Amino acid sequence: MKLILPLVLGLTGVAQAQYFPTFNTNPPSHVEPEKNDAASILKRVEATYKAMESYRANGTIISEKEMGGTTVRTTTTYSILLKKPNLYLITWNQTAVPAALPQGGAVWNDGTQPYLYLLMNKSYAKVGDDVSALGAANAISDGATNTIPSLFLPSLTSKGFALARLRDPVIEKSEYMGGNDCFVLSGSSAISKKETFWISKSSNLILKYEKSLETPDGGAAGPEVSEEVIEKAIRAMGQPVTEENKKQVREMVVAAKGSIKNSENNGISTETQMEITNPKLTEKDFTFTPPAGTAQTDSMMGSQTEPSPLSPPPADAKEGK
Repeated sequence: MKLILPLVLGLTGVAQAQYFPTFNTNPPSHVEPEKNDAASILKRVEATYKAMESYRANGTIISEKEMGGTTVRTTTTYSILLKKPNLYLITWNQTAVPAALPQGGAVWNDGTQPYLYLLMNKSYAKVGDDVSALGAANAISDGATNTIPSLFLPSLTSKGFALARLRDPVIEKSEYMGGNDCFVLSGSSAISKKETFWISKSSNLILKYEKSLETPDGGAAGPEVSEEVIEKAIRAMGQPVTEENKKQVREMVVAAKGSIKNSENNGISTETQMEITNPKLTEKDFTFTPPAGTAQTDSMMGSQTEPSPLSPPPADAKEGK
């Protein structure tokens, strides 16, 4: 059941975001001069990602946390490929100092089914839906599957993710990054004392995202996890929804919240997007073949079957028949 926890925490992010409304991005009936207040900038960013048909980028996330007097530095490099309405392929590799075993994985949907692959398990499995797949991968990948997908993919933007959770956003300054003149915009949220975005003035794209790992003053580790979220997480991982499984999930969530609440919560996470393009893509671009020796499982918590490649989808599945 151990992989249920990151999945539940990922889905909890969905529930948490629903407490904050999305921005109204309907175009005005008349042309107005471009405004550069925080709210107007956020509307333009949201509208830009909503209008994009595809997205490709490479990224890096560097997370530094104080744990027991030791600074743990985790570096995640990733590649992200997205196409509306529901195609995605995100792969990542992760290293940590002090030394730890390298980790990595992939989450993808080629239009037929969401999948999740984890290097540490040397296995991959189907996941029930896109929100569950990306939610589980979010916790494991240190956020690589959340920031941009939450603004781009309709299944996530409908939940009010990312920018919509900012409280009292302000423009701190302008700053050049990689040759781009950027607004540096920040605010607190229900999950962080401060979140900061570097937004290109010319493209309205997010080039950098920084998050304090401290919870806001008076903030909690997260909202209550509903029965619906618990059952959804269990089903997404291919397990039966039984009272025993629900009990285990509740205990794990309580333990995780207690650990977060009692920890120092000192640190910062910085994500950088590079080489951003919007190429023409087909479903074939979203095919992922796990490494040789990887086992396919009925669920990410179930017993492993013999290593096998992904089965090609039926011809009529690609055509939606």
